Amino acid sequence: MFSNLAIDVALGLIFIYLLYSLLASIVQELIARMFNSRARILTKGLRRMLENADHHTDLGFFGRFTFFNWFYELGWSVVYFFAPFRKSPFLRKFYQSPSIRCLGENSAAAKPAYISPPIFSQTMVHLLRGNDQQHHLTDAAAIRESLSENRLHLAPDTLTHLRNLFEDARHDVTKFRINMEAWFNETMARASGWYRKQTQTWLLVIGIGIAALFNVDSIAIARILMKDKNVREQMVQLAASRTPAFTAITDTLIRKNVLHKDSAFFRQDTSLRVFVNDTSLIGVYAMLREDAGDAKNVLGISRQCVTDTTGGTRTIRCGFTHPFQQNGWLILAGWIMTALAISLGAPFWFDLLGKLVKFRSVPPTDTTSATE
Repeated sequence: MFSNLAIDVALGLIFIYLLYSLLASIVQELIARMFNSRARILTKGLRRMLENADHHTDLGFFGRFTFFNWFYELGWSVVYFFAPFRKSPFLRKFYQSPSIRCLGENSAAAKPAYISPPIFSQTMVHLLRGNDQQHHLTDAAAIRESLSENRLHLAPDTLTHLRNLFEDARHDVTKFRINMEAWFNETMARASGWYRKQTQTWLLVIGIGIAALFNVDSIAIARILMKDKNVREQMVQLAASRTPAFTAITDTLIRKNVLHKDSAFFRQDTSLRVFVNDTSLIGVYAMLREDAGDAKNVLGISRQCVTDTTGGTRTIRCGFTHPFQQNGWLILAGWIMTALAISLGAPFWFDLLGKLVKFRSVPPTDTTSATE
């Protein structure tokens, strides 16, 4: 077995980051379910497809800066949170169609989190076709008339694109559906990126809270691991004993799309219950909290409140007890480093931990025999 100071310190830090990244991911998933985030991102993607993308006020000079655009879009995200169909009549009609409405889980989560490409193209054909079958028109003729007369009052950009897709299909409905599915897939690939970006932002915010709440100071932890051999060995043993359990947790969460490595917005099926249930999430959260307590006990980092009776006045003072946590600015810097590490996500630290454990288990080569 190959072991040295740098590897053991890195192994301890990576284990800490994996542990708290999993904890943050569970919290983030519970928040995402509370606010139905996946369904809202899906609605955002469909809004970009089916309505005018640029219907907001021009920011003028300030629109050149990403900083102002970010806050501007954040404001509109709040508006769409409470009014998802604002200035989007066709999008409302799309969600009210039977093929989409039946995918909602309940009244609290009426909008589905997943829509398969065939369901999307089928719904679009139904809306474009309308009730013209009563006049003995073929599907192709009904769609052609609907697009030429814009009976659904589509946004100009959407109408132009649908006309182009219909012309590309040579007015063949089957090919038209294939073209719309390709358009849907491309947009949902972008929406997956939006959700991952949103998840990373949430992980950063949650990571700051976790670092402060659990006092996960990266700088102090690194110094402890470098200075104390016993703590370093105990942390390595704890990482080795908990890695199998973390493997099962990480694999399950990735497979259930709680930790994202692939698209989170459309699947080959239309199943709604693709996630770990809330009870299991809470159980995993409790287990991770216990592991975090064990790691905290090994490191010896804690806050402590003491009673001061100096001068006849009884006061309670709370602070950091470890000698490596006496500088407030260093503590804050350590928390920020932890939050940034957590924002990278559990899959990143899980893969890195696996590689480091594998490297550490490789026996060192005998250089003496080689030189002889």
